[in-house]
Amino acid sequence: MLNKRNYNVLFHTHTVSGITISVLLYVIFFAGAFALFKDEITAWEKGTHLQLEKSKELDLDRLIETIRAEDIPLYGRDIRISYPDPKQAYLVRMNVSQDTCGSVESQQFDFFKIDALDYTKSEYYDFYSFGELIYRLHFFSQIPTAGIYIAGLTAFFFLFAIITGILIHWKKIVSNFYQFRPLKKWKTIWTDAHTALGVIGLPFQFVYAITSCFLCLNIFVLLPANFFMDGDREKLINEILPANQTYTLGKASEEELPSLNDLLNQGLSEWENFDPSFVWIRNFGAENMKLQVDGRLESSEQLLSTGRIIYEVYSGEVFSKIDPKEPNFTENFYSITQRLHFADYGGLVLKFVYFIMALITCFVIITGVLIWLEARDKKNLDPRQRRFNHRVGHIYLAICLSIFPVTGLSLLFGKFIGSDVDRFTILYIVFFGSWLLSSLFFSWKKDNYLTNKWTLLTGAVLFLLVPVSSGLLSGNWLWSSFALGQYELFIVDLIGLGLGALALFTLAKLKRKRPNPYLAVPVREKEPVPEKSINFKSINKMQTRLSIYWLFLAVGWVIHHLYGVFSVYYFESVMMEGATGETPLEHHLYRIAFEGMALLFALLSLELEKKWFKWASLIWAGLSALYNAYHLVAAIAYDASNISELFILLWMLVLNIILVVRLKKWSV
Repeated sequence: MLNKRNYNVLFHTHTVSGITISVLLYVIFFAGAFALFKDEITAWEKGTHLQLEKSKELDLDRLIETIRAEDIPLYGRDIRISYPDPKQAYLVRMNVSQDTCGSVESQQFDFFKIDALDYTKSEYYDFYSFGELIYRLHFFSQIPTAGIYIAGLTAFFFLFAIITGILIHWKKIVSNFYQFRPLKKWKTIWTDAHTALGVIGLPFQFVYAITSCFLCLNIFVLLPANFFMDGDREKLINEILPANQTYTLGKASEEELPSLNDLLNQGLSEWENFDPSFVWIRNFGAENMKLQVDGRLESSEQLLSTGRIIYEVYSGEVFSKIDPKEPNFTENFYSITQRLHFADYGGLVLKFVYFIMALITCFVIITGVLIWLEARDKKNLDPRQRRFNHRVGHIYLAICLSIFPVTGLSLLFGKFIGSDVDRFTILYIVFFGSWLLSSLFFSWKKDNYLTNKWTLLTGAVLFLLVPVSSGLLSGNWLWSSFALGQYELFIVDLIGLGLGALALFTLAKLKRKRPNPYLAVPVREKEPVPEKSINFKSINKMQTRLSIYWLFLAVGWVIHHLYGVFSVYYFESVMMEGATGETPLEHHLYRIAFEGMALLFALLSLELEKKWFKWASLIWAGLSALYNAYHLVAAIAYDASNISELFILLWMLVLNIILVVRLKKWSV
C-alpha cells in the first residue's frame, strides 16, 4: 500500500510522463492501427484481390537473369529476396560488395522490385501506397535516423506511464472498472472513461510498449552485449542475429553457376508446412557462395518455429541447418517479438481486434489530456497559467483529432490517383500538408468543441466515401467483395464504413460545454457607428490589393512554365519521355489548380465579401504556399544552377506568404 507521499510522487510522475508523450503516442497508435492493414490498403488502392505469391514458386534463376540483364554488378554481394507483397513483386535488397576493388556501382546499396509474374525490374516507389506511408509514420520513419529512436523513447515512457498508472489505481482498479458516472462533472466523466478503457486495454498496451522498446531501441540492448564480446561486432551479430550473419568473401569461382532453383526447392521440402520468409544469396560468384532459406512453420501448427537451412552453392552440401520444430531461444525471441507487435499470426480477425484496441488506446490518451485540463482549471490558479494550460490543450487536441479526417482524405487520394504519377510526392503533400493546415487552424480557433465537431464531421464524410469510391472506381462493392471472398478489400471498406458511422454517432451526442466564466474575456459593447463613417474606400483597397496578389501569383506560375520553352534557345529538348502530342489530364488539372484558381480568386476577390469566401481564399493560399515552399526546396536540391528558376520560385513564395498574411487580416 502506498503512503500519501509516494502516491503523490507516482501520480505526478504518471501525469507528467503521459502529457509529455501524449501527442507522439497518439500518432503512433493511430498510425499503428492502420499500419496493421498496410498490405490490405495497398490492395484496396489498386482495386485487386490480395493474392500473395508464395516464395515456394520463386524462379530464382530467372530472377538472377533479370538482375544481370540490368548490368548490375553482383560479385561479392549479399542479396536478400522477400516474398511478394500486394504489389505482386519480390522485394530485392542488395548489400554492397565485399570486393573493394570492384566498380563504383558494386559499392552502392540497392533496393528494387521484381514483378512476380513477368520478372521485370522496377523501382520501389513506382506504386507508393498510403498504407506504406501510414506504416512508416508509425515509427516516425519520415524523420531521418532519429525517427525510430523517438518512437522507441516514446514507447519507453509509455511503459513507465503504464506501470505508474497501475500503482496509483491499484487500490480501486476493480471497483472503478465497473463505475461510470456520465451525469457528474467533466473531470469525473473523463476519469471514469480513462480508468475503465485503460484497464480493458492494459494487456494490449503493455505488450505493445515492451515490443516497441525492443524493436526501436535494440541498439541499447546491443551495447552491453558488445561489452561482453570485447567489441567484436561480427561475433555479436552472429550470436544475437544469426540470420544476418555474413561470411568472408572467397576467391571468384571459375565454375559455371549451377541452378539455384534446385537448391531452393530442396530447402523448401526439408520440413512439412514450412513457410519461407526470405531467401539469401551470400557472397555471390565466390567459391564459398551460399544459399540461405529463412522461414517458419505455419502459425496453425506451431507459433515459435524459426527455421533455416544454408547450402554451399557449388558443392550442393548443407552448410548449416536449424530445425523449426526444435526450441531455440535466440532464433525465436526476435521472431515472437515481431509477430506479437504486428499481429501476423492470427489472420484478419486478430488484426481487427488489434485495430480496435489501438483506437481504444487513442481514446485513453485523449481522456488523459482532458483530465489534465480539468484538474488544472481551478479558481485559485493564476488566470495566465490557466489560459496557458488551455492553450496547450487546444494544440494537443488539434494535432491529435485532425489526423482522423486527414487519414480519410489520404485514403481517397490513394484510390483516385493513378500509378503513372508521382504517388510518393502527392500522398506526402496531401497527408502532411492537410494535417499541418488543419492543426494550425484548430489551434488558432482555440475551441475544443469546434475541433471535435468539424474533425468528426469531415472525417465521417470522408470515411463513408471509402467504400463508395471502391465500388465506383474498381467495382468492388462491399457486398460483392465479401461474396467473392475478397476479405482484404472488404475489411478496408468495412473499416471506412464503421469509422464513418461511429463518427456520426459521436457527433450526434456531442454537446458544447458551458463556457468557463473565469476564463472568459470581457467583451466591450461596441457603440453604434454612424453610417456615414463607414470607409468604403478602405474595403475596396483591400480587395483590390488581394486581387493583384492573386494575379501576380498566376503570372508567376505562367512564367515558371514558360522557362521550359526558354530552354529551347539553348538547344535543350523539352519533350517529355513518352510524349504522344496529347496533354495528359493530370497536367491540365495541374495548370487549373495553380494559374486557373489564382485567376479565379483574383476575379472573385473584387466581387465577394462573404465569410466563406474569405476562408476559402485563405485555405487555398495556404496550400499554395506550402507547395511553393516544397517546389523551391526541390529545385535547390535537384538543380541549384538554374538561378532564374530559383529566383522566380523564391519570388512566388514571398508573394504567397504576403497573400496569406493579408487574407488572414481580411477574414478576421
